[in-house]
Amino acid sequence: MPGETLARISTFLINMKRLITIALCALLLPLSAHAWWNEAWTIRKKISLDTQSIGLSAEVQGAPVLIRLSTGNFDFLSAGENGIDIRFVAEDDKTELPFQIERFDVLNELAFVWVRVPTISPGSGAQHIWLYYGNDQAVAANAAPVYDETQVATWHLSDSTGLPQDASPAGNPASAGTVTFSASGLIAGAARLQADGAGLELNSASLQSASAFTFSAWFKPDTADGELLRYGDLTLALQAGIPSLEMAGARAQATGSLSVGGWHHLAVVHGPSGAALYLDGLPAADLAAAFAPGGALRVGAGLRGEIDEVHVASGARSADWMRLQATSQGLNSQLVKFSPEETTEAGGETGYFMATMNNLTIDGWVVVVICVFMFFIALWVMYRKAVLISAQTKNNLQFSEAFVKLTTSLRKAEPVTQGHVQRLDQLAAREKDFAQSSLHRIYQVGARELVGRFSTAAHSEGGLPVVSANAMAAVRASLDAQLTRERQRLDKSMVLLTIAISGGPFLGLLGTVVGVMITFAAIAAAGDVNVNAIAPGIAAALVATVAGLGVAIPALFGYNYLQTRIKEIAVDMNVFVDEFVTQMAENYGG
Repeated sequence: MPGETLARISTFLINMKRLITIALCALLLPLSAHAWWNEAWTIRKKISLDTQSIGLSAEVQGAPVLIRLSTGNFDFLSAGENGIDIRFVAEDDKTELPFQIERFDVLNELAFVWVRVPTISPGSGAQHIWLYYGNDQAVAANAAPVYDETQVATWHLSDSTGLPQDASPAGNPASAGTVTFSASGLIAGAARLQADGAGLELNSASLQSASAFTFSAWFKPDTADGELLRYGDLTLALQAGIPSLEMAGARAQATGSLSVGGWHHLAVVHGPSGAALYLDGLPAADLAAAFAPGGALRVGAGLRGEIDEVHVASGARSADWMRLQATSQGLNSQLVKFSPEETTEAGGETGYFMATMNNLTIDGWVVVVICVFMFFIALWVMYRKAVLISAQTKNNLQFSEAFVKLTTSLRKAEPVTQGHVQRLDQLAAREKDFAQSSLHRIYQVGARELVGRFSTAAHSEGGLPVVSANAMAAVRASLDAQLTRERQRLDKSMVLLTIAISGGPFLGLLGTVVGVMITFAAIAAAGDVNVNAIAPGIAAALVATVAGLGVAIPALFGYNYLQTRIKEIAVDMNVFVDEFVTQMAENYGG
């Protein structure tokens, strides 16, 4: 039962979100319209590749690019289960790109996807790809290799149990080693090395027959010493925090160092003429030594710390390839930038406001939905109360004229009790004429109390009943009681406006604070800390505050206006009570 309830709530929120989004789309003009790869997919997002920011100097062919999706740049509610409807399309908006989902976590709103981009060019040109989703009928995409044929092994190290598996077509899992899963890794989890001397081993026939190889991985050392890589005679070791290459008695130290407890990208490219070491995407050392294929490739033997994204290729990758990998996968990546979402419902690009709405998290939608309900309730209260006050004011004016005529006729009438009673009862009986008049209802109470005392009252020389001061005080008390009831009737439901005025902004602030917390937590887990990842989530979180203020501001104006009108009617009722008592005391007082 609890599971069914949660499912119903989730479905309700999704439907409400779509209704509100469509309604807002109708109010906004699209910025532009572009060709659409497939109309069955209702949402797309442009992903720009800013190669100038990472200092790329030459083209890189067929490189896998990491796309980090989080609450700040992706609408997980609109995507299919486990990202089944996700597609990536080239810049021409026609060619599908191979991709591989390493992790798709709807609960925490995190996803890590590897996309093979045919060509990544340097310069300041606007190079981009498209991300499509939002197709309820989509099936799993056709499997296509994300890594080229020279890739020997790709270990994402996000396996929670067992040895690392190979994500490349080569199918070379780790053959030996001892690691444990670390959920706080750089990219969707990592492996923790145990410093038992074993590390991880890779046995590959294609690597042993190659004339060159490339190794790259992310390391987070807990100590400043340990072996990072060994293949044949080549060793990459960490000594006092400085990586160094050793082979055939020759040794070359890196120009930089690895900070303990921090993530760093290390790569070794060894060709026929020698080996090159790259630290965080930049050349760090060269070692002139002939390449000699070894047996098993061993990673992290004797090192204590974490390791992530081990890539091995049977060829020499270029310096720009290493630069691209290091700068696109790290925590401070500037390569990937997301644009606002576009939807087919809007006929093109939705604009910044709708893109912000699409980035709103579940908790934000809960707050927005509550605020929408509060807004309509406030509108209903203001409308009903305005209609009531308007009708009551008009009817009170009409009754006041009738009461003036009554008091005038009573002064001119013959001093016969029955004639006075008849006139008092006639005005009291005109309920249909003064159905909305609070003054008439007060008069009815006063007239009933007064006439009821005529039968026991003494009579004057002129034949009129004489009501004592105590009896007149009792009549006054009945009038005051009815006046209080009328005031309560006017104030009824006004508390809903005060709740909207005071509760709306606080509810919106709560939604914003929670949204900001989720955004920063998701970005910290995703490792995408550039402004393009943070800004959409923060902007979406602020929508809750906007919704709260959108409820409070109209309710505040309406409340103040209605209270002013209510006070005017209350003053009229107080004046009428005094006038009624005075007029009746003048006619029937002792």
